[in-house]
Amino acid sequence: MKIKNLIPGLLVLFSPLALAHPGHGGDHGFESGILHPLTGVDHLSVMISVGILAALFGGRSRWQMPLSFIALMIVGGILGVSGLVIPGVELYIALSVVVMGLLLWRSVQISHQWVTVLVMAFAVFHGMAHGAEMPFNSHALAYFSGFVLSTFLLHLSGIAIGSAVLRFSASGRLVKALGAVVAMLGGSFLLS
Repeated sequence: MKIKNLIPGLLVLFSPLALAHPGHGGDHGFESGILHPLTGVDHLSVMISVGILAALFGGRSRWQMPLSFIALMIVGGILGVSGLVIPGVELYIALSVVVMGLLLWRSVQISHQWVTVLVMAFAVFHGMAHGAEMPFNSHALAYFSGFVLSTFLLHLSGIAIGSAVLRFSASGRLVKALGAVVAMLGGSFLLS
């Protein structure tokens, strides 16, 4: 495949319209909640990266990071539903993608406590976006249940990916490559 054939696809992939979250598919609670984290590359990349990092750190971090993310995402979601959204939340979400990529690139060279704190901070912003974008006619509990379940499944996917990477790539080059891709993806969000 030639590079010139990839350019149109990359432009579509990284365009703001491809990253926006219009019409989450469902117009009611649970379905919309499930689909919200799956409809934006920004959410997908961060939530899967959290799982990968959790697997890389292992031990308690394997569950502490994802569960901390979910707990603080719920807090952010409540803030978003109530209208208390920090201006520029999408900028912070884009920055979270960059930082998650850098954390993957650096792997476990940073203490798991600092990584967990960053993960929790990012979760608040992702939760705010989820809450602020809740469809008007949705029941909050059903909507929140949907996006929490979807996020949990994305974290599990990341843990599975991270475990596979550890099993098949002892050198850590694959994790660094994943981190570089995620960081560049976040950089493209900042430029759009």
